[in-house]
Amino acid sequence: MQETQGWRWYAPGEPHALVHETLTLPAPGPGDVLVENKVVAINPVDWKLIGWGPENWQAGHIPGVDGMGIVTAVGAGVTHIKLGSRVAYHGDLRRHGSFARHTLVAARALLSVPATLSDAAAAAFPCPGLTAWQAIHKIPSLQGEALLITAAASNVGRYAVALALNAGARVFASADARHHGWLKALGVQAVADYHQADWLAQLRRANGDAPFYAAIDLVSSEQACNLIEHLGYYGHLVAVLGRVEQSPLPAFTRCVSLHEIALGAQHAFGSDRQWQQLTEAGNRMLEQMASGSLPTAPLELRPFAALPDALTEAKQQGQGRKFLLTL
Repeated sequence: MQETQGWRWYAPGEPHALVHETLTLPAPGPGDVLVENKVVAINPVDWKLIGWGPENWQAGHIPGVDGMGIVTAVGAGVTHIKLGSRVAYHGDLRRHGSFARHTLVAARALLSVPATLSDAAAAAFPCPGLTAWQAIHKIPSLQGEALLITAAASNVGRYAVALALNAGARVFASADARHHGWLKALGVQAVADYHQADWLAQLRRANGDAPFYAAIDLVSSEQACNLIEHLGYYGHLVAVLGRVEQSPLPAFTRCVSLHEIALGAQHAFGSDRQWQQLTEAGNRMLEQMASGSLPTAPLELRPFAALPDALTEAKQQGQGRKFLLTL
């Protein structure tokens, strides 16, 4: 048993309706570990779920999916994790989350934090970084291929751009004009401001008026559907926010493959082998972050007591910003 403090949810609403309370967590069960959080991260999914409330959340639920901390207890069958290990994690939305001083996490979901990587950088990684990896790995070989990434300056977008460039893709991106400089410096071939009505036409021209091999959409299912007409034969569309239910293309034409991303669903449906693949990829990315070969977003740290304020700011004006809470 572990007494802890956390921000608890009681009904759908705004972040300031969360209540800071003391509660007792059970000892880790088989396959679980207890993490003493050092830094927790805010992701858009957090304020979205707080606003509408999933069916499986009970009154008193602790939100939050991402955190970083120290392993302080392990459950039966956990032999590969040592007490005192620095770990980061993406948590299961069905369980109490990271917005607490302690969190119970499935051992198979843990990422190992390199000694030279800061607590904050590690906490900021799991949800956007692993989502980007899943999106990139839905697409067959990217070497030399034209890839469109929308909302490329978002937290997921930053990782997706870097991974795509590392895979040898020719990346074309949409982003607010203030982000064009650093995106081009990374190696993006062309960037268009999505506020301009002809942004897609601009990117098509930059690609020699040829269709794209693949697109990763980080905006909405509606926008993702609109991108299909800009993909070539045997192309790939990866929709991260929402999914395209049905291809608008006639059968036996361009044969574009539709891909859905749902990192959180892996907790319910992913196999141990899939978790091993995901965490191995995450560990490699954390090592690249520690070495400086994988760029990260600027981080904005706040005290844990300011979590409702930070959630509200992230919801209202958080585009391209990464908020973290220190404990």
